[in-house]
Amino acid sequence: MKKHYLGIDIGGTQIKWSVIDSHGHLLEKQQIATEASGNSAETWRSKITNIILTKSKEYADRIRHPLSIGISAPGLVSADNRMICSMPERLQGIENFNWSTELDKNIVVINDGHAACLAEYEMEYVSKGVKHFLMLTLGTGVGGGIIIDSKLYQGNLQRAGHVGHMTLDSNGEPTMTNMPGSLEYWVGNFSVAERTGGRYQSVHELVDAYKLGDKLAGELWLESVKKLAVSLASLNNILSPEIIVLGGGITSGAGKSLLKPLKRFMDEYEWRPDGYQTPIKEAVLGSYAGAIGAALFAKKSD
Repeated sequence: MKKHYLGIDIGGTQIKWSVIDSHGHLLEKQQIATEASGNSAETWRSKITNIILTKSKEYADRIRHPLSIGISAPGLVSADNRMICSMPERLQGIENFNWSTELDKNIVVINDGHAACLAEYEMEYVSKGVKHFLMLTLGTGVGGGIIIDSKLYQGNLQRAGHVGHMTLDSNGEPTMTNMPGSLEYWVGNFSVAERTGGRYQSVHELVDAYKLGDKLAGELWLESVKKLAVSLASLNNILSPEIIVLGGGITSGAGKSLLKPLKRFMDEYEWRPDGYQTPIKEAVLGSYAGAIGAALFAKKSD
């Protein structure tokens, strides 16, 4: 009989979950509001607990094997992949909370950028023979994941893939990791109001104005895209992936308004030995990549 795997992705606004079978087929996906503001840690913890208990019972009724569970969340993961051990400023109450101990179940935890990367890679590129893969998630901040020799590279302290915290301007504003002028600051949604002098409150507003031909919006948006291109060209030189995939809400929302100028900037900055150009593709799994990746990570950890 088929084994089943539950993946849960904890975000600041939404908790998403998915169930896959032993062949990696997606069986279901759903979401609910996180309600992570204030002192509501117990609220979102109870929601996740309810998902785990409900799905464990549901799938245990069908097969003898217990449901395997993976959780995806922002932050640095413990060496044993059992909990988030460092998550500055967001999701208060998640740090050092051991789901396995609390629920008496075998639950693995993975960084959300790593989970999204694993999902896109396993679902779309393994079958194409790709072995070296890089993904960036562009949203509130900028996360990512790295595949080396067909394996997820988590690195020391599980810190690998935090590409949003690379510095592009040593005199720029510091973010949560104290890195000045980071890629996350220049591209992430959280900083739009600050870096546009309050004119735009979201990347969505900025891109809409750019599409309408607003000159200032064009300058501001293209500067962000330029910074992204410089970062991707730098990462190419360090990691040399076979393909780069861009995901997250900014990527899906901006679409061609991101990818078209990004190509122009890559033509300018990318080192292309013998004319080789690293393909840059848009992610295909959408907002459920983290949940699917958490389920796949549970499958790999079995």
